[in-house]
Amino acid sequence: MHFNRLFTIIFLGLLILTTSVKAQFLMPAKMATGNFFRIGIKGGVNLARLQTDGIVTLNGAVIKDQLLASLDTKQSYVGGIYARLGRKVFIEPEVLLSTKGGSIYIPGLSQTKQFTFTNIDVPVLLGLRWKIFHVMAGPVASYTLKTDTELNDLINMVIKKYAGTAAEIASKASFSYQVGGGVDLLGFTLDVRYEGNLSQLTKTLPIPAGITFSPKLNLYQVTLGYKIF
Repeated sequence: MHFNRLFTIIFLGLLILTTSVKAQFLMPAKMATGNFFRIGIKGGVNLARLQTDGIVTLNGAVIKDQLLASLDTKQSYVGGIYARLGRKVFIEPEVLLSTKGGSIYIPGLSQTKQFTFTNIDVPVLLGLRWKIFHVMAGPVASYTLKTDTELNDLINMVIKKYAGTAAEIASKASFSYQVGGGVDLLGFTLDVRYEGNLSQLTKTLPIPAGITFSPKLNLYQVTLGYKIF
């Protein structure tokens, strides 16, 4: 279901760009690389799936199979502003409000719980353009504005059951990377990217001291942007 939506978004973006191609042949010739500097808005969807070994350790002891990764994907949304400096080689900083999430299977409850959290993401990407196509990659700094309290409660419930210790809030800052590509035409830009973690998701969750829990998100992002300057 989620991947069907993803393909629908890509199709609509390509439809808009195809219309732009037709319009381009009716206009005077212009640089295919566009303006040297641009500012625009963009929005789209995130599709994420959690990865974790489901192991929590406390002072060398191992607690297994209490929090497991689920194969379910979680759809959420992203939007914000971007700037681009350069033509064939460019730098693209962005400021995005991004909701992300995943699913955790809890064997003790025989239930799959979905969770979301809201970030301010600041990617700074280095890109290379060839004709109307581009590729890009770079780091992403994130700050968590809101964390799913249900997920926090579940993690603490499992940890307290086995370790009997209270939670301590971890840093809300985290880092990841993005790599992907896209198409640019007449002010529109369609991007498809993969985002991987450089720091653990637990940086945004309350985890007790002495506990190791290492979930990471596999996240795909599709956005459609429009140049406003």
